[in-house]
Amino acid sequence: MQKRWGAVLAACAVLLMGVRPADAAEAIPKHIYEWVQSTARQGYYFNKEYIQYAADVHGYIDLTKILVPTLRVYDNIQIQDVVSKRRWRMLPLEGYGDLSGAAEYLLIDLRAGTVRVTAHEDLDSAWGTISREENAKEFTLASLSDKDVEKKFFNAIISYAAAHQEELIRRSKGILSDADRKILAEQQAKAAKEQKKAAKNP
Repeated sequence: MQKRWGAVLAACAVLLMGVRPADAAEAIPKHIYEWVQSTARQGYYFNKEYIQYAADVHGYIDLTKILVPTLRVYDNIQIQDVVSKRRWRMLPLEGYGDLSGAAEYLLIDLRAGTVRVTAHEDLDSAWGTISREENAKEFTLASLSDKDVEKKFFNAIISYAAAHQEELIRRSKGILSDADRKILAEQQAKAAKEQKKAAKNP
């Protein structure tokens, strides 16, 4: 997934070459990225072309685990904050004069209620990788306030996945088990029945 994500970033680099960080959000391709929210410091997006389900060790699609690349566009205050923290931690600063945002690869485990950032990449204004950190952090959804911007972001991704389940299944690299196929068919039949009932009783 990361190689393909890198190819998408490379394509964006062409689109965004020479674009000021403040204008970057407007140039992000809407057919690839789903905007979720903007805070005072950054804009939150996820890649809807590559969001998919994970597969287990036997090659079966796991409908409880979502893989999704995300993109964050920073404003100048967030950029300065990231640079200051790296300087305080005595980490390399090469390339950080052109910091514009970050790409994060998420593994959302619906059953465990956790979100693991499997990799974090700081990006320059051409969306090239400045630095990369593996297994950056993990969140427990239940521990986050409903007002927390991270939780709102994660919940938006989860809602999107639920609304586009068939699309995610087709994109996933695995086989859907007969049991899951049966459950999905039952859910679809139930939803169709409810829609039909609602149409009769508006």
